[in-house]
Amino acid sequence: MLYWIIYDISEDKIRSKIASKCKNYGLDRVQKSAFIGNLSKNKAEMLSIEFKAFVKSPEDCVFVIPSCKECFSSKDITGNFDEEKVKEKEFLIISD
Repeated sequence: MLYWIIYDISEDKIRSKIASKCKNYGLDRVQKSAFIGNLSKNKAEMLSIEFKAFVKSPEDCVFVIPSCKECFSSKDITGNFDEEKVKEKEFLIISD
């Protein structure tokens, strides 16, 4: 399944840890606070648990959003986005 990880974290140190976790799980950064990539449901749940250890401030949040291939293909993007990078990943979508 394709997952989006989108976060709003106020502290630089915590924000760096979240980004590092995303990279360790093989996700690709698409914006400063947004990653996308293929994860099994189990891996997505594990990543969410790891995020909970970092996110302590009530102002901070992390979204872990699943997106099926059909849903993602109906996206509407305005502005600069590396579509080719994501298209490469679309073919690798894992079914749960």
